[in-house]
Amino acid sequence: MIRVIAALMTTAALALAMAGCAMTGGAQVKENMTVQEAKARTQRMELDLAGQVPAEQVSSINQDSEGVLFPCGGDRAYQWTGQTKVVLVPGAAYDGRAVTSSIESNYKENGDWSAALDETSDGEPRVHVVGQNNEGYLVALSVDKTFVQILSFSPCFILPEGMSPSAEY
Repeated sequence: MIRVIAALMTTAALALAMAGCAMTGGAQVKENMTVQEAKARTQRMELDLAGQVPAEQVSSINQDSEGVLFPCGGDRAYQWTGQTKVVLVPGAAYDGRAVTSSIESNYKENGDWSAALDETSDGEPRVHVVGQNNEGYLVALSVDKTFVQILSFSPCFILPEGMSPSAEY
């Protein structure tokens, strides 16, 4: 139950943070995408983004194995939500502006992607990477400055009958 609550809190935080980038309800739904495919695609992108933190600054990369679903419009249309933490080497000189700027330049107006920089409430740089169908990623340094947090939403897909939208996947 605690994991579900934590996942829902992460989802709510990401939804609020990405409100300016993603529009729930306006997404084109990937009719043939399964929850497993959406999760796998999203986790690959999380790891790609994590790989853009300089290796000498990384202590570990911890990707959540499960996430929850978030409605994205339409009947049984959902997004899988996830999180990856890039734990920094204690004392490493992490340059958040360089990392987020690099991510922005890699994804800004890059085919199916767009990216935008802004700042967290405590002045740290963060980057939003948004794809088609409301697929989105938010990359920012944690408040305690010990890890880079990558929050994610998959593309919008149809959850088949018989699968619960309140389950963890």
